[in-house]
Amino acid sequence: MRIAHLDLIGGAAGNMLLGAFIDAGVRLPDLEDRLRGVIAEAWTLSVSRVVKNGVAATYVDFVVPHERHETKLDEVLEIVMRSTLTERQKQRASAVYRRLGEAEAQVHGTTIEAMHFHEVGAVDAILDVAGTIVALDLLGIERLTCSRVPLGSGTIRMQHGVYPNPPPGTAELLRGVPTFDAGIEAELVTPTAAALLGVLCDGFGTRPEMIVDSIGYGAGTRDLALPNLTRLSVGSSSGASGGAGDVSLLEANIDDMSPQHFELAIERIFAAGALDVWLAPISMKKGRPAILLSAIVPPEHEAACAETMLRETTTIGVRARSERRYVLERNVQSVSTPLGDVRVKDVRTNGRCRRTPEYDDVVRIARERRRPLPDVAREVQAFLDAEPG
Repeated sequence: MRIAHLDLIGGAAGNMLLGAFIDAGVRLPDLEDRLRGVIAEAWTLSVSRVVKNGVAATYVDFVVPHERHETKLDEVLEIVMRSTLTERQKQRASAVYRRLGEAEAQVHGTTIEAMHFHEVGAVDAILDVAGTIVALDLLGIERLTCSRVPLGSGTIRMQHGVYPNPPPGTAELLRGVPTFDAGIEAELVTPTAAALLGVLCDGFGTRPEMIVDSIGYGAGTRDLALPNLTRLSVGSSSGASGGAGDVSLLEANIDDMSPQHFELAIERIFAAGALDVWLAPISMKKGRPAILLSAIVPPEHEAACAETMLRETTTIGVRARSERRYVLERNVQSVSTPLGDVRVKDVRTNGRCRRTPEYDDVVRIARERRRPLPDVAREVQAFLDAEPG
């Protein structure tokens, strides 16, 4: 399994996370091509090499000539949903911004619909979010973990005045995440980074067992007492790429919820750390039709996913049980085909390799080339079958 771990050496910002991914091997032409499908207006991706406390790193900046600084949530979500991102990437980006909106609404005592994004609604912040999510897929990373989150102290001046450090919005976004005082009077984690970490990371704490083959450093703007860097280590799992492991199965019977509301509930259960979520029709007492909502989650995410199911649906109870699952050794990598780059999952069993293209990438190519999906799928699969695994 392709995995990665973030070390927040000097904290994290949206451009620091993206810089770490680029430094770890994301190809700039591929990244820029995907981001042009998010926002078409003029912007320039500036990437440079810098040194922070003796460590070489990549600094990323989106230069936007005519910037806007106030945007409502529905405007940002419309940009995301109109984009050419894959469906999974759209879901993740939407989850990041909903998480930002919910945190700000909670802090300011208002509704998420009434919230206006300031710094996090700017074009560069939108591209930071989309870029990090795209970069995760370009590197074929299936699982992302993160160190404890360092926080600064003192006060911070923002658009609405002077706030304690970390600001209330960031503190709300980091609820439930292990943090510590880094002993520096500076903002070390931005709201955008806090939301990205909350949605994309499968766990926080010590580095998992892994075989590292690529390391990238993303740099922040300021010079601090410690290196203002985010480090990304990318590699493969040294113990969980195949075999057996424990998971938790969460279930809830629901007979009083609008079917339209399940889409967002499922998105947020995935964002809480679920490995898979699905719906199945069932019949309850007195013959009432109902829906069985199920989720497979890592044991360390059981409580968070169960809480999300209770909050996002009408159920008043969630069943949980431990199960054993067996998985095949697998790896995800980006493959250049005659139709474009496609993420491919290699699954190995009994010494044989089965190669399957990522559905979202096949759909993207079919849309870009205005070709029938079955034709594109057959052509990509034929290319993969002819190539050595």
